[in-house]
Amino acid sequence: MVSLRFPLFLGLSHIGQVYSKCWLKKVGRCAVYDFDKKNLNNFLSNNFTNEEPSLKKIKNLKKFKIIENNDHIKFFQIIFLTIDTPISSHDGKPDTNLIEKYYKNLSKINFLNSVKVILTSQVPVGFTNYLKLKYHNQNIELIYMVDTLKMGNAVERFLKPDQLIFGCNNKNKNFIKIFFKKFKCKKYIFTHEEAELIKIAINIYLLFNVSFANIFDEVSRSYNLNFSKLLDTLKNDPRIGRQAYIHPSIAISGGHLERDYFYLKKANNKSVNKILDNLIIFNKKRKKNLLNKVLELNNKKKIIKVIIVGISYKQNSFSLVNSIFYELTKNKKIKVFYYDDFFQLKNDDKFTQIKKLGKLDYYDCLIYNYSKISTFNNIKKKLNLNKNVKVINISSNFKTKINKKSYDYFINEQKALI
Repeated sequence: MVSLRFPLFLGLSHIGQVYSKCWLKKVGRCAVYDFDKKNLNNFLSNNFTNEEPSLKKIKNLKKFKIIENNDHIKFFQIIFLTIDTPISSHDGKPDTNLIEKYYKNLSKINFLNSVKVILTSQVPVGFTNYLKLKYHNQNIELIYMVDTLKMGNAVERFLKPDQLIFGCNNKNKNFIKIFFKKFKCKKYIFTHEEAELIKIAINIYLLFNVSFANIFDEVSRSYNLNFSKLLDTLKNDPRIGRQAYIHPSIAISGGHLERDYFYLKKANNKSVNKILDNLIIFNKKRKKNLLNKVLELNNKKKIIKVIIVGISYKQNSFSLVNSIFYELTKNKKIKVFYYDDFFQLKNDDKFTQIKKLGKLDYYDCLIYNYSKISTFNNIKKKLNLNKNVKVINISSNFKTKINKKSYDYFINEQKALI
């Protein structure tokens, strides 16, 4: 077999699935492989991540070149190392051991020619150079590519990015210009450490945006005011912008912003760490607000049966990492059930799945997060027949009141135009 110039995507969890399928759609031929045969078999079976429902709409799987074994990797000259950084499901703490394991395996391969390995994982500052030094292979040139995809909208973001950011030597400028020519956006080249820091900076900025919204939601409540009513005018300010992450939520969850919180903490800057720690403390307090509201609405119940409609942190991407609902499961007085018409939760003993919403009078409290419109309308009808069910509406999609007695955590957005 001759040396291959089209890329190999190594690693087929979320980021590998998105990058490889979208590359095939936008650029052309590519190959896929994973040292973990389970990931490879899931990919070949069209069993893609729930985090990106639109992946299944890309119908070009047969055009992939499937690598049969590790030995065939040596024929490639360009390899995307697409490993999602594993994170703890309860606090979002990252673990880079899997990325290191994959790169270690790569470093042992006797490549036929020099190879460019493009690392796309979420890593701390200095990690790329750490890999280069510890697992030196003279045939490997390691490039860091900043992943700026948005969970649930990653396909669209990959196909039409605002910019591409790389960490590498300037001698790679021509390679990047040619290899990524189908991407008609600005391209930037930094050192490995600068690019790694940019990735962290983006997520920490978003973390501050979310925290800002939640802080002002708290302040507004103390004055009996509605912060959501003010959002439109805030976003009209060009210094803030229409795309700003400033909609209030219960708390930060999902794991993707939390990863870089832990990375930034490694800098050991006491002043910065104090600010970050205070944000996390505030975030934990917000999670308890939901628990306290459940207890307050059902204070006469010995056991409170709660049904959550929409178990993920948002309806267009699935994740239970650092979930806002775990706080409920810690209270022995509360039994938690869930119904979700977008995702199927697997292997989590803290929540009991309800496959069909029947009468709601079995439950004491319903927390509405998200659902299909038909389910939302069905719930409204059922609640008219089950008026003893306490309702907490935390939805960012359906702002209208579910019923007259519902507690709407985020009040309807109202424009004050005249």
